[in-house]
Formats: sequence, C-alpha cells, structure tokens
Amino acid sequence: EVIVLGAFKALLAEGKQRLAVPRTTKAISPFQRIYTKLLPRMMEMWLRSIKIMVPRISLMIMVLLVIVGSSFSVGNRVLGQVSEGEVWEVHDSITPTLEKIEWREEGAFPRSPSWISDGRWFRSTCHQILVKAGGTIFASFEDSFNWTAVNEGFEEDGWHLYPSFEDFQNETLRDPRFWLMYTWGVSVDWLGISMNRTKIMFEFDPSTSHATITISCLITNLPAFFLETANRQEEIGIAGEKLPKPMFAGLSLASIYIGDFEALELIEEYREDFRHFKLFFKAPANLLSQYRDTYSILLLVDPRFTGTQSHMFRSIEISMPSETAVYSASPANMSQLLDNKAIFMIGPEDHYPDVLQAESGPPVKDLPQMIYENAGRWLADPATWLAFGTLVALSYTAFRGKQVWNKRKTYYRLYKSMVNMYDHYSSNFKEFQEEMDTLSKSITKYFIEDKINDDQFDRLLTRRDDLVKRASEPQRKG
Repeated sequence: EVIVLGAFKALLAEGKQRLAVPRTTKAISPFQRIYTKLLPRMMEMWLRSIKIMVPRISLMIMVLLVIVGSSFSVGNRVLGQVSEGEVWEVHDSITPTLEKIEWREEGAFPRSPSWISDGRWFRSTCHQILVKAGGTIFASFEDSFNWTAVNEGFEEDGWHLYPSFEDFQNETLRDPRFWLMYTWGVSVDWLGISMNRTKIMFEFDPSTSHATITISCLITNLPAFFLETANRQEEIGIAGEKLPKPMFAGLSLASIYIGDFEALELIEEYREDFRHFKLFFKAPANLLSQYRDTYSILLLVDPRFTGTQSHMFRSIEISMPSETAVYSASPANMSQLLDNKAIFMIGPEDHYPDVLQAESGPPVKDLPQMIYENAGRWLADPATWLAFGTLVALSYTAFRGKQVWNKRKTYYRLYKSMVNMYDHYSSNFKEFQEEMDTLSKSITKYFIEDKINDDQFDRLLTRRDDLVKRASEPQRKG
C-alpha cells in the first residue's frame, strides 16, 4: 500500500506540473480553464480518502481514479486542438442573488476579421464604461485604417465617395452619425448622444493613406445601449461583423431590469491576429428563487435562438449561493456540477436548448469527512457501501461522458480534414484519391479503436463517397 500511495502521489504532482505549464502562447480556452481547476481538486480529495481506507479498497479506487483522470487529460488536449483558431470561444460567468445579477462575458477568436485581413483596417477598439454619478456611459471609439481602401468601400455600401480626406474629416466633424453607425452600429439619436459633448480627433498621413479617428462621447440612454449591443445592425459597414452572435449566451434578458445598472463595461479589440471582447454588468434581477434552504434558477433561451445551431465553443458558468452545492442541472447532457457551480458547455453544431436550469441546497459532507467520522463502523454500515457504489457510478458516468465528448471532437476533426482535402486537391483527382485513401484508413483505425461510434463512421464514409464522386465528375467529362 505504501508503494502504491507513493506512486499515486508522484502521479498527482506530475499532473499538477503539467497543468501549470501552458501548452501554447495563445489564450487558454474556457473549457481548458474548467478542466484545469476540476482535475487537481478531484484527485486531491480522493487521495485523502485513500489514506484512511483499507488496502484493497484503496487499490480499487486508485485504479478507477487513474482511468478517470486520463479521460479528463485526453479530453483537455482534444478540446485545445479542435477549438484553436477555428471558431469563437466565449465564456459566460453568471452570479445571481435574490435581488441582483452579475454577468461577465468574454470571448476570443485568434484570427483577424475580414475587413482587417483585406487591408482596409489596421485596428479597431472601443471602451465603454458606466459613470455611476451621472447615470451615463463614457464611450471611446478608435479606428485606424487605410483611407483609400475605406473610401472605395463607401460606394459599395451605398454611400458616396469623398473627393479627399479633408472633405471626409470636415463632414464627420459636423456630423459623425454615419461614421459611428458604419463602424460600431451606434445610433446617435437613439442612444441620446449630444454632439455638443462629443470630441473627435483625426490623424492622417497622406504618403501612406494611414488614418486614425478617435471619438469620445456620453451615452445617456442605457437600456437602448444594452439592446443595441446585443443586436447590432448588419445592413451597412463593419459593425455587424464584430461581436459574436448570439450575445449573452442567447438567453432572454426579460427578467433583468436594464434601466438601473449598478455597473456596466464593454471592451472590444480587433487587430491583425486576434479578436477579443469583454462585457460586464450588474443590475437588479429576479432570476434566483428560494424555497426554504434550496435555491433554483431558470434561464430561458431567447425564442429567436431556441433550437438553432451553435457556431462557437461556449461555456456558461452559473454560480449559486456560496453556502450551497448544486445537485441538479438541466439539460443534463450539457452540464457539469462543481461545488456551487453549474457549468453548461455548448459546442459547434450543438443546438441551443429551451432553458438552462440549476438547483442547489446545503452541501453534503465530503467523502474524507464522512469516513473519518465513521471510521469505527463504516465497514458494517450498509449506507457506506451505498455511498461507495454511488461514487463508482458517478465516476463511470463522468468517464463515459468524456468518451462521448472525445468521439464528437474526433469526428469534427476528421470531417473538416476531409472537406479541406477536397478543397485543396479536387482539381487533381489522382492526388485527391491517394490522400482520401490514407484518410479512409485513419477513419477505419479510429472506428476499430472505438474513437468514433457507428453512426459517425457511417456519416464519414458517406461524406467521403460524396466528395470522391464530386471530384471524379470533371475527370469523366474530360
């Protein structure tokens, strides 16, 4: 037992060290943060239990923990590989009380938007924060761009060309409505922006056509600002191509009183190699309800997004009152429970549910404390064996859940590889067929190793046959 415990301690130390070392210089995804916190805590808790158990029971649990820990580690790597650089990764942290709600939403995309990659813009940033004393929002917008390219784009968007930058500057100084709507979707009149309290600054280098505009103003209509941020116009300009959709996890905001914010801040940044935004607000709300010593929260999904397909990796972390523990969450297939938190995960091609729900109550005693208090009679108490069986069942459920998640990630990666292969080699059928044969062997290998299920295997083969048929049609015509 001493040897086994020593080996397990070494495994725990190595796992902590690996989790502490960043695998990439890019931002860690919300999913990696969750598993980084979850795995060491589970392993430490179970190690304390092992120390006071009889040798045979200790050995059984250690074997089980190694299996479960391995599944989490593999899942962490797969998530990092699949999500990196492909879609938005957004994390929502929601902390409700009986009277208020705090909501943090942060997202990142390690690629530039199209209007930067095509050379029109160099960067675009904004910072908007609530000035509580005046009940207004101080907003600062800065855009650095290629004047010649942007001016040509005005005509394509139904606006008019400017004879010179000086003409554009003079018109914007008189009335910045068009520019604010074009770049940020800001409706000056609806948001209550006074032109007398707006400052506009220009920088322009005629030799390179490099221009920078900075606009600072006060927004007085807070509810309008909140709604406009969630639903930016897409008819003209680049404003509709900035924030991911949907914002606020697609949840309905009807139960939040957006007319009396206690705090509100929005930061957006778009550059050559990444996109990033951070939103925080605190406002009165009645989303959390209490019955005796239990709490429940019901978050309805906006009807516009119910049942629609997600196109991002999104994690939604709901923190119930700190003195409680979450014991149920719905939908169960999208949720994980950790102390007083319910964590919902929605990946690409998942569909938004109708509702997110969580319930919490007084926390039960953890396993080490239970064993310590009942060390003299736990072997003879049937309830102890029932608790042990429940632990095994929960661990098996977690292991199976990670297996399903890993298979989905593997399927997405194989599917995208197949489509990319078609895009790259479709004009050369011979090379395409050779590459597709190699990929088919990999698909079969993953199926034999149980890394994808029967349905995913059939769908991949069907897609392969379809791509081969499409690629061979030009050959037959020739």
